[in-house]
Amino acid sequence: MRLWGKALSAVTLFLGLTGIVQADLNLEITGGMDVGRKIVVVPFGGQTGVNEDQNLAGIISADLSRTGVFSPVAGGAARPATGEEVRASDFPAGTEAVVVGRVAKGASGYVVHFELISLNSGSPQVLQSIKADVPANRLREYGHRVSDQVYEKLTGSRGGFDTKIAYVKRVFASKHPYQLAVADYDGKNERVLLVSSQPLMSPKWKNDGRTLAYVSFEKRRPEIYTLDMAARSRRLITSFPGLNSNPAWSPDGSSLAMVLSKDGNPEIYVLNLAGKNLKRVTSNPGIDTEPSWSPDGRKLYFVSERAGAAQVFSMDLSSGTVARVTRSPVKNLSPVVMPDNSGIVLINNNGGFRVSRQDFAGSLYPLTGTTLDESPTVSPGGTMIIYNTVKGGKSVLALVSANGRYREILKSTGGEYYFPSWSGYAGR
Repeated sequence: MRLWGKALSAVTLFLGLTGIVQADLNLEITGGMDVGRKIVVVPFGGQTGVNEDQNLAGIISADLSRTGVFSPVAGGAARPATGEEVRASDFPAGTEAVVVGRVAKGASGYVVHFELISLNSGSPQVLQSIKADVPANRLREYGHRVSDQVYEKLTGSRGGFDTKIAYVKRVFASKHPYQLAVADYDGKNERVLLVSSQPLMSPKWKNDGRTLAYVSFEKRRPEIYTLDMAARSRRLITSFPGLNSNPAWSPDGSSLAMVLSKDGNPEIYVLNLAGKNLKRVTSNPGIDTEPSWSPDGRKLYFVSERAGAAQVFSMDLSSGTVARVTRSPVKNLSPVVMPDNSGIVLINNNGGFRVSRQDFAGSLYPLTGTTLDESPTVSPGGTMIIYNTVKGGKSVLALVSANGRYREILKSTGGEYYFPSWSGYAGR
């Protein structure tokens, strides 16, 4: 369903807080260009024959590939496990850096030692050397943390690999087919939080990494709830007549922007949760929907029909000034501001609904080749985008790097996936 249909197409619900663990998503690479910076991640010593979920070198290589910044390459026959064993001549010409490491059994899990070696000067130089005790059930998580450290050391920017995504999953032929779930950003370690007989929509993370806002139809009408995952408790936020939809947390977590039609027309409102103050911020005969905050919390970006076809606008919350952001003659939907405020990610309907980027000078860049993309969400470091699209007649989650160089489908073992939302760094 497209934008307006989503807001109006649902019916009732049964809630159950659970600890169910479902099958992980699997990854299928669908596109990529070998133009990133060359790096070699050598298989870690002590990991021969380990499964995919424990293979640190595989986890790190996959993480770095997804950014489109790096192109991990095979390292030949050499298998150094320490920085002292690294020889520049053992690796392909143009290799910028090498990650080596070793894993040993520890008192309560594993002892992992990894090193990042630069080859830029012609002779190996140790950029980073870290040793850590890692619980046995957190080896995969630690692999993501190594990726974060490698990425930051080589780029100067934070990664986003040790973070979470939330999404709605629909499992057919089930009494409660709708599930609100969270997982690692790559689809592993899925955990179901809510199950429902009726639609759930639009989960969004708060900056604390433990709270989600979402839309539920359990009372035969849309209502906005928040769910505290740590306390395993939820709270009804709005239940006005008409639409209660598209919740979006302010960067400081104090407020929720949302779409309400309680006064007749769908408009954007902001609710301060501490004081329970509700403020209407748009007022136009055209439908206003899909609010998204700027990183500094000073502006709201939203979709409006006030110019005819749906376009993206911004509102300065201090002055109330509204400015048009997109100007292509086709629909532009679902804006998300890049974390560095360099532009927006959106769905552009030029030959199909595709994930695209637009800088604030107005230049638009398509990122995907699919035609039914929806609900883009951006990693906290701004390097990757997850969205839902259609493959084989089913809605699936997919990932594209923010530079468009890498694409991947998160294949499911069953069901359909909608409304992904990426946590901030607090979602670790």
